Amino acid sequence: MTREASTLLLVHDAQQVCAGVGIQDPFAKPDVTLPARVGRRTDDSGEYLVGEALTRAEAANEALEIVCPLANGDVQDWDALAALWYVRPSHNTFFTMVALPMPLSRGAYERTAQIFFEKFNTPALCISEVPLLAAYAAGVLNAMVVDVGAEETSAVAVSDCAIVPTAAVLSKLGTVHCTWWLAYLLVHDAPVREALQPLVTPDLSFEALAYALAQFLVAEGHVRIDVSADVPGLDEPDAEDNSFDVAAALVEGRERDVVKERQKKNEKPLASDVIHVDFRGVSVPVGRVRTRFHEPLLHPQLLERVTLSLPAPPAVRQALHARRIGGEPICVSVPEAVAMAAAHVQPSERRTVLWENLVVTGSATRFKGLVPELLRSFTTYVANEPTEGAQVVGEPNPAQPRAVRAHKVPDYFPEFKEHLELLPYLGATIYAKLVFNDTSGRNYISKMQYNDGGPSVAFAIGSA
Repeated sequence: MTREASTLLLVHDAQQVCAGVGIQDPFAKPDVTLPARVGRRTDDSGEYLVGEALTRAEAANEALEIVCPLANGDVQDWDALAALWYVRPSHNTFFTMVALPMPLSRGAYERTAQIFFEKFNTPALCISEVPLLAAYAAGVLNAMVVDVGAEETSAVAVSDCAIVPTAAVLSKLGTVHCTWWLAYLLVHDAPVREALQPLVTPDLSFEALAYALAQFLVAEGHVRIDVSADVPGLDEPDAEDNSFDVAAALVEGRERDVVKERQKKNEKPLASDVIHVDFRGVSVPVGRVRTRFHEPLLHPQLLERVTLSLPAPPAVRQALHARRIGGEPICVSVPEAVAMAAAHVQPSERRTVLWENLVVTGSATRFKGLVPELLRSFTTYVANEPTEGAQVVGEPNPAQPRAVRAHKVPDYFPEFKEHLELLPYLGATIYAKLVFNDTSGRNYISKMQYNDGGPSVAFAIGSA
C-alpha cells in the first residue's frame, strides 16, 4: 500500500469531525462524519461511546454523561477527544494529518502527539489548523477565514501561509442561535399557528412544536436567505440598498417602522415564497419567515427579544450571558468578529488584502444565500470615499478596505463547489499530499523523532 493510500485525515470543528483514509484522490469527500460529542457511562466502567454506539445508548435511555471535547476554541477533555479519535493501534501504518480549530497552544500540540504516538502507534503525524487548511483549499496565501458553525463562529487571519495567533476571534453565535430565533418567528406566524394547533396537547405546547418545526426546517434545508438584490460594496461600492432591514429596526427599537413596512406589503406572501412541509403528519405553510433565519448572525441583540417559555439551548444561554455580563467567548456579530480579527493584524497595510480574500466555511454555508448576505453586511467597513488624510496624499487610506470579496472553490474541484463546509477537508487533502510525499520529512514528525525528543518535538517539527 502506498503512502498516499495509507494516509489518515482527521479534520475537526467544535461540532463534528470528518475522517477519511487515502489522499490519492483529491476529489474524495470524507469517509465518515461524526458529531464531536462523546458519551461516558456513569457506572464504574467509565466507558466512552461515540458515533452509532452513542446514538444507540441514547435511544435506550442509558445513564450517560455527554462530553463535548472541543468547545470555546480549546480542548476541554483530552480523554474524550482520544476516544473520538480512536484508531486501531495494532496497525502501525497510517500517516496521520490532524486539523484542529483555532490557533493551538504548544501544550495542545504536545498532547496530540502523545496520544497518536503512544496510544495509536502512528508512524508519522502532522498537526495543522482548520483556518489555514481552508485557505489552502481556496488557493490563497493571505485570507480572513470565517467559519460559521453550529454553536460558534470564528474569524481567523492567515498571512503568508501562517495563522496570525493574535488575529483570531471566537464569537458565540451559530445556527443553534438562528434556530432559536426562527422558532420565535414561527410562534408569531398566524398560518403556522393555525396549522400546528391540532398537534397541541396538555403535554406539548405550541411553542415546543414551533421550536421542533424550526429544527426540522433547518435540518431539512428549507431555510434560505433572500439575495435577490445585488450585493453592494463589491463591484459597485456606491450602489444604494433600498431594502428595509427588519432586524436592524427591531434592534434600534423602531417597532412602528416594522409595522408600517409590513402594512405596505400584501397581507399574504407570494405563492412562490410559501412552502408546505409535512411535519408530524400535518401540512404546515411556511412563508418568508424562513428567509429571516440568519438575522442573529448580523444582529445578536435579537436573541434578547426572544420570549419563549421553553428552556433555551446551552449555547444560547452562553451567548446571552456573554452579552449581558461579558467574558469569553464573546458574542458579537459576524461582521464585528471579522473587523476585530483584522484590526489585530500588523502592520495595518496587511489588513486590506484580508478583506479582499475572505474564505467562508462552516456548517452554516449549506444554507443558500448566506455568503452573499455576509458580504453585504461586511460593506459597512468599506471606505466608499477617501478620508481627509488620504485626500491630502491623493490616495485611499491604506488601512481601510476598498472592497470585500469572498473566494469560491476553484473550478477544478467541482465536487466541493456546493460544499463550502468541506473546504478544510479539501485543504487537508492537498496539504497532506505535499507534506507526506516530501521524503525529507521536514513538515511532519516521525515515530523515531518522537522517541528521541518526546512530546516537545511535536511543536517544532509537526506543526503546519
